[in-house]
Amino acid sequence: MNYIVTIKQIDWIDQETKEADVCFMLRDSLYWAFCHPCDFTEGEVCEVEIDMLEGDDSWETMFSVNTKRDMKILPFERGRCSYCCYGRIESICSVIVDCGDLQFDLGNFTHDERVVGEYIYFFIDRMDIKRSIRV
Repeated sequence: MNYIVTIKQIDWIDQETKEADVCFMLRDSLYWAFCHPCDFTEGEVCEVEIDMLEGDDSWETMFSVNTKRDMKILPFERGRCSYCCYGRIESICSVIVDCGDLQFDLGNFTHDERVVGEYIYFFIDRMDIKRSIRV
């Protein structure tokens, strides 16, 4: 998914190979994401693509944890690019989940139309960011 963000901070993991953790602001929220290759500059406003490496949540966990029908993304203590996500399924084929500030594509784990509108939980092991490329 593409978003307009402000790059707030870049913490280089390896500047030679252009690997970094990038702090960005979207609306009023700050998020950390892994970036490679990182070609951002601090303070830059740019269009980016947000992706993620999803954790290993069971079907039962995904559909039973979000009882409050939340749409939010919370940092997870395992790493600053890891998040607990609460959102609503917007569509299937691919499954798109709206978590408030961000939407995520969870792939094609179901084709059951009955899940559209359901509130779910999932874990992001690592959020990724890269500059959008316009074709």
